[in-house]
Amino acid sequence: MENMETENEIGGCVEYLPFEQRIPDFQYQELLKKIKTTGKDKMPIHARLSENANSGHQNSREITGAMLQFDMANGFPVLTERDLSKSFYGAIGELVAFLNGQSTLAGLKEYGCPSIFWKDWVTKEKCANFGLEEGDLGDGSYGGSLGHFKTAQGEFDQVTAVQRQMEKAPFLRTHVLTTWNPPLSMGDPEQGFKREVVVAPCHGNFVHFVLFDKQKELEMTHTQRSADVPVGLQLNLIEWSALGLMVAHLLGYKFTKYTHFISNPHYYDVQTESVDKILSIKPNAFPTVKLKLNREVTRIQDFRKEDFVLEDYKPSEPWFKIPTPI
Repeated sequence: MENMETENEIGGCVEYLPFEQRIPDFQYQELLKKIKTTGKDKMPIHARLSENANSGHQNSREITGAMLQFDMANGFPVLTERDLSKSFYGAIGELVAFLNGQSTLAGLKEYGCPSIFWKDWVTKEKCANFGLEEGDLGDGSYGGSLGHFKTAQGEFDQVTAVQRQMEKAPFLRTHVLTTWNPPLSMGDPEQGFKREVVVAPCHGNFVHFVLFDKQKELEMTHTQRSADVPVGLQLNLIEWSALGLMVAHLLGYKFTKYTHFISNPHYYDVQTESVDKILSIKPNAFPTVKLKLNREVTRIQDFRKEDFVLEDYKPSEPWFKIPTPI
């Protein structure tokens, strides 16, 4: 495999414009505005749970079908409306854990995913609803699907398979990963399939690496089933764009374009004040994100959050808490 960077060298798989030439991106705010002005209210699962009866949460506001598309030269999509510099590394730690097939709270923490990301979703009570042990996201979760996808022939490691295929036949249009395994992510008792996941995978549902082998360029698309736009989407943009950097590095390609599709973007009524605050903030240009490696990396699963360097990040406001129903 071709590596664009030597050990100990900070290098780029993206040809970034100089920071002063980058244009602030308003797509995220435009999405929030669209949800606010055209969305429909719905009572989601969170509002129907007895434990949330006194939370003040009753509705989500939703639309269907949205697209955010980023020219990577204009900067890496780390949103600037609030300071995400700490969340940046946590998000990458989460994705790295998933790529390595982890699906327990303990396993995620080993790769640098903060426990706060998942601990309230995998309590003893919530896991018991799906026949799982405390701290177990389930085989139908992200890591289970990516690293141990269950088939009649046994477990299938998608991550290893897609890397091998990209190396051998970059011209193919089938370089795809998915976190969605219907028998486990959704289940159907009447067909004999029990749902085996606490939180059905919201993102990474269809990840497509499009390789232009003549130009040595990677364009990547990502389809997300469901997006909590004020909170979750901010992190999802980081982690899947980071995967684009990993793949580009391993193949010796330039990562030029990232497109993020969302089937059901929404925000919750308890987030309305935060949404208004976000919309009042003027975003800055996106930062530079590079890889810094002090060892040989030959597999997607070899990357760690510490391999990523965040530069030129200029958030408009400090981090502020945004509530999200559990």
